[in-house]
Amino acid sequence: MEITEAEMIAIDLRVDEETKSPFQAYVMWFFLGWLGAHRFYVGRGKSGLAMVVLTCSVIGLPISFLWWLADSVLLGGMLQEDRERVRDRIARETLELLQVD
Repeated sequence: MEITEAEMIAIDLRVDEETKSPFQAYVMWFFLGWLGAHRFYVGRGKSGLAMVVLTCSVIGLPISFLWWLADSVLLGGMLQEDRERVRDRIARETLELLQVD
């Protein structure tokens, strides 16, 4: 069974509600990015923890700063991956509901 146009619109609305806010992610990146807050926000806890550890070590501080700068570009891709993951999950749930009916 295929998903109708109305169901696709409903899926898009749910995706918008359930995905991470790009505005919040970039605010976290700007103000707390050196602690990896934006990475925790988008579900990348391990690399966020690595940023915390690097920031807390004197030797790792320059690396953490460079990582923070790189994340200004990478964050958009992380948000897109989160959006695609949420869309796939919601689409699967919708198809499962359609098959039951």
